[in-house]
Amino acid sequence: MTKGQLIVAMTLGKANREGYPKLTENHPFFGRLRAFMVGKHYWMGTATDLLTEMNDTTTPPNTVTKLLNKYSFELYCSSGIDVNFRRTNRRRIIELRYHRQP
Repeated sequence: MTKGQLIVAMTLGKANREGYPKLTENHPFFGRLRAFMVGKHYWMGTATDLLTEMNDTTTPPNTVTKLLNKYSFELYCSSGIDVNFRRTNRRRIIELRYHRQP
């Protein structure tokens, strides 16, 4: 993001000082997630696995976890994607279930 683009995004309230989009339900990650889950009914793995399968190189894994934790209810209501977390010894597993037919 150029300096000019950052100033415009900050003015419009769409980015913070580091240039990353704000963590809201309108974050670009959710659009990519909805498109990813259209042909699937179930997916399980880590945040890094999810980003790899989605071919998303812009969203950090910790942001994925924060967004899914914070907006899981909104994601379920708007798109029918249910989010559950499990922990193993060293990994946080994300389970996604798509409850609507494509």
